[in-house]
Amino acid sequence: MNFVHRYLRVYVKWSGHQKHFLSWDKAPNNRSIEMTSPFTTGVNPDMNSLTLYNLTKDEFNYFQKGRQVAITAGFYNADASAKNGGLITTGTIKSMTPIALDGVDRSIQINFNHFPDISEDVIKVKKVTKVKVAVKASARKKAGAVSVSDLISAYSKAKTVEYKKWLNAHPKATSHQRGQKQKEFTKARKAYNSKIRKKYAKKSKTKKAQAHYAKQIHYANLSYKKGTKASTIIKDIAKRAHIPLGSVKLNYDHKYANGFTVSGKPLSAIKKVADGANTDVVIEGSKLYIREITTGQKATLKLNPETGLISHPAPSDDGAYDGQKFEAQALMRKEIKVGALVYIDDGVKNYGKCVILSGQREYTTSTSTVTFQFVPYNAYKKAKAASLKKAKANAAKDKAKAKLKEKNDRAKDKVKKEATKKKRKKRKSKKGDSKK
Repeated sequence: MNFVHRYLRVYVKWSGHQKHFLSWDKAPNNRSIEMTSPFTTGVNPDMNSLTLYNLTKDEFNYFQKGRQVAITAGFYNADASAKNGGLITTGTIKSMTPIALDGVDRSIQINFNHFPDISEDVIKVKKVTKVKVAVKASARKKAGAVSVSDLISAYSKAKTVEYKKWLNAHPKATSHQRGQKQKEFTKARKAYNSKIRKKYAKKSKTKKAQAHYAKQIHYANLSYKKGTKASTIIKDIAKRAHIPLGSVKLNYDHKYANGFTVSGKPLSAIKKVADGANTDVVIEGSKLYIREITTGQKATLKLNPETGLISHPAPSDDGAYDGQKFEAQALMRKEIKVGALVYIDDGVKNYGKCVILSGQREYTTSTSTVTFQFVPYNAYKKAKAASLKKAKANAAKDKAKAKLKEKNDRAKDKVKKEATKKKRKKRKSKKGDSKK
């Protein structure tokens, strides 16, 4: 179709209400509206900017923080019987400028995106440890107030009283009978003595442990033990930080040989883990996705001067794609977004199937364009394969270092144990000599 009439619609929604504003080049809907909408990878939500002019007082009040905004854009053909275009972006109003009054012209600038506000606080976890403390003299005195000797003496006296009562009750008892009764009481005393000594020793040991150690609570950075998978770390951080997580499909779900500690913002930590797994991070809709950006994409758009390409691609490489990264500009197309697969041909060079990496849509009083960066699909796959190989090599190095450290630690522990055994043996031999 021919790109003749550009259009942009702004919808604002709240509590079952909806208002919309239309901008295109036919009166009476030729309202002045400006919009910029970037699209990139990473964990920093892209902020859309929208400016509306010639607002009435009631129209200005439609836009309030927390309300939903949706924008559709594209082009109509000559007689407005057909169009290409659709939903460009949606989001929640995060902030807006106070109404600006220039004569009778009221304008407002609105900033919005579709990602919730995430806390930037470092994740802390509760740690409980035992620490040795000094024991007060009063505590020791209280613990030893009732001794084993006191208990044994009291029991012995009670048995003596019991024996005297028996004698009084049996005045005609023979010496043999009296001897048997004494043996019975002696056996009872010995059994009680053994029982109470064991019980008191155990109780004393417990009191001593409780008196010398106390619980100490502190908060430390979130850490994961060695051998934890990258996917496990990402999902756990997202859950703790209340990050809305989409699909997680890592190119290399490696295990952290030395463990992993979250020492920064939750979103930054997820990005760091994803980088180590050689996987892209992108915000789509209201969720964070960790996956290859081309996942689920199909190459349906053939972009050339007839279908909206308005500039020859210019080199824009940052060294990651061996000079194969380019920047171009086209008329506003909703199909051009992060990870989109597009066939590009500017009439001079056919770039074939390409991957869209990032860009920005712009709608002004006179233009409706999208500026984007892309790389040919083959160059993209080659770069990804190289980075995956590097990620695996780095993980292998970390694993080898961890094994070497573990081996050295075992050797050190063995040396310490042998030294301790020698000291004990030496002390025993000295005690044996002193007894002789």
